Amino acid sequence: MTERGAFREKFDALDAAMRATLVFRYREGLPLAHVAQLVDVDVERLGPRIERALAGLGCGEEALRQRLDELRDDPGLSSFALITVVRAERRRRRFRLGGLVWRRA
Repeated sequence: MTERGAFREKFDALDAAMRATLVFRYREGLPLAHVAQLVDVDVERLGPRIERALAGLGCGEEALRQRLDELRDDPGLSSFALITVVRAERRRRRFRLGGLVWRRA
């Protein structure tokens, strides 16, 4: 397997929120506070999560920027696709936790 393929396999193994976080932060260059808001995570928790993800991917910030730039044409990594997946994951998580509020018509 190529180095690029190995990176993509590790990247795809991350949860949707972390993939979105890395793309928004390192490819799109958004501030950490904005990224935290988009993925619905406290800013204080996001920094350590990013560090763990970078360690798991085995690359630094600049290498990640280059890898993500190579994947710029991937429709699954568009801002719209990432937000859609993150929101769906959030809804599933809330449903599993019993966070749904049922309303009577």
